[in-house]
Amino acid sequence: MRTRVADQIRKRKAVAAALDRQKVFISSRRFRGDGQPISRVLVSGQYYDVGDDLLERLMAGATPKDLELERVADDTTGPR
Repeated sequence: MRTRVADQIRKRKAVAAALDRQKVFISSRRFRGDGQPISRVLVSGQYYDVGDDLLERLMAGATPKDLELERVADDTTGPR
């Protein structure tokens, strides 16, 4: 049987783990001529253009460095 203290410790650890996770924000989505979607994502203050497979890996916790992604210069002009 769990105690209230053990439950509280478990909840605090879950919150700490959630705050430590990398945050990936999708800023735009477009489609290439062949119908493949490309997402512009914001990770740690940098923009990257990725396909669905790379997006899934980023969401699962892989870093842009792990995936050898090249950042996009600036998002002020938006996707073309």
